[in-house]
Amino acid sequence: MNFNEVHLKGTLCLGGAEFPFSSGEPVDALFTEKGVILQGKTRSARFSYFELVEFNITGPGSVTSGGGFVGGGFGVEGAIEGMAIAAILNGLTTKTKIHTFITLITNFGELHLHYDKMEPSVMRVVLASVFQRMRACSPQWHEQRVSVLESAKARGQIDEPQYAELVSRLITAPVWPDPMAEEALRKQEDAERRRIADALAPQGICPNCDTQISIYAETCPRCKAFFGEGSSWSVRPLNA
Repeated sequence: MNFNEVHLKGTLCLGGAEFPFSSGEPVDALFTEKGVILQGKTRSARFSYFELVEFNITGPGSVTSGGGFVGGGFGVEGAIEGMAIAAILNGLTTKTKIHTFITLITNFGELHLHYDKMEPSVMRVVLASVFQRMRACSPQWHEQRVSVLESAKARGQIDEPQYAELVSRLITAPVWPDPMAEEALRKQEDAERRRIADALAPQGICPNCDTQISIYAETCPRCKAFFGEGSSWSVRPLNA
């Protein structure tokens, strides 16, 4: 499946557990196809999506005035609270009007980041590939979706071919039709069929430019002379 890699430069560590970053430290976050790479001032951390238990994007987004953070209330109860964190956030309000909070909970720890260049709703869209990858990594999610499809098949809502197709789409991204590309391919195939038919048809001569063409041709491919209904011209047979 396609994956859109995202690089968030200059997030700010608010705190966490079992990650090598301190509160107030700038951290670059790179979301790759296989996992997350975090780079602080001197140390880095990386982990697979199989290790990512929860991934939350919260916060007020754009704000009209600075100050006023007292801790808590950012989507994960009790995760970002206390005067130390509030002091960091209050200091940021003199520099930014956007407050987005990223919470990464893994098998081994958790990390809370602040980002001031993208609102939560926008970031959720930008990081859609990460959420999709997390779902694909979860056997429980896969089993639950298969169960839904099996139930629909048992109730006669979908037939066996539809069931097989929908199950395959849990693993392999669907190929969506492109009407313009399909129309272009159809025209190309029609043109090729006409070319073959013309090559096999009895041949004649264009009365305008003497090009050899199919005796059934309605137009000359070289001079565009028209031989269809209403035309005073017609293709001359080769033996005429």
